[in-house]
Amino acid sequence: MMRRIDQINPWINERIPLFLLFSGVLVGCGGTTGGSDFLPLPDPIPAPALTITDLSPRTVSVGQTPTFVVSFRVEAPAGIRGSNAFLASVTTPLGNFVTLGAFDASQLPGCSIGATACTVTGLTLTQNSFTPTQTGSHQLTISVFDQRDRLGSGSLTFNSVL
Repeated sequence: MMRRIDQINPWINERIPLFLLFSGVLVGCGGTTGGSDFLPLPDPIPAPALTITDLSPRTVSVGQTPTFVVSFRVEAPAGIRGSNAFLASVTTPLGNFVTLGAFDASQLPGCSIGATACTVTGLTLTQNSFTPTQTGSHQLTISVFDQRDRLGSGSLTFNSVL
């Protein structure tokens, strides 16, 4: 004659549900903590880089609005962004930041949307937002954004005189 297991040992009915409950908790906890111990890997594609190779004029007169002509080289392994990919700005001796203009990649000769490298030669920055009001060293900066919205920039200094 066969007897049920709970007739052989009555405490099994009380212990099995607890065993199943604790097993489920342990499995659940192990599953949620296993992946969170790892740090995210750094992006294997480097951020863009921009090098200004030429700037003129290098000396401007106080009170006169300059027209800059600039040349630069861009390396953007993730590709150059399309809209407002480039930003030209001036930082004054007092640290004020003046935007000269923003440009799409397609507006610059030698560059295109998604390009991983380009060279711009003799870009004329016709602007009316910056007129030096003091003498001293200023900094012209060209910045570029890649398709991952990461920033690269390059700068050259110029002086304003009386």
